[in-house]
Amino acid sequence: MIKTVIYDREVTMQGSPYTFLVYREAFGGDLFKAVLAAYEGGTPDMSILLQVAWAMCRTHDGGVSDYASWLREFDPKSFALGDARALEVIDSAISAELFRREKTGRIRKWIARRMDALAKRLGARADRILG
Repeated sequence: MIKTVIYDREVTMQGSPYTFLVYREAFGGDLFKAVLAAYEGGTPDMSILLQVAWAMCRTHDGGVSDYASWLREFDPKSFALGDARALEVIDSAISAELFRREKTGRIRKWIARRMDALAKRLGARADRILG
C-alpha cells in the first residue's frame, strides 16, 4: 500500500490480483497490456497511467468513486500536462505494488529504461525552451 499525492490530492494505492479485475471491469482490457502500452511510443500515456492509479486506489478502498468522478475530484488548478512528479508517483506505485517480485525483473528494467529515456528527452526539451 502506498500513500502519496497526485496533483495535490492525497491518494492511497494498493496492488493485488484484484487490481487486474478492477481494471478489466472498468476499462475492458488487460492491466498488464495497458501498462506496457502506456510506455510505448516514447512518451508515457498519462490517461492510461491514471486509469491504473484509479484501479489501485479502488483496490485499496472499494468506496472510491467511479473513474470519471474520481478524475473530477482533482483540483483543476493542480493539473499540469506533462507533470513529471505525477508521472513519477504513479510509475513508482505501479512498480512497487504490481511488479514487486524477482520474476518481474525484466519488465521493471524495461520500464526503468523507458523512464530514463523520457527523463532525458524532457530535460533536453526544457533546456531548449528555457535556454
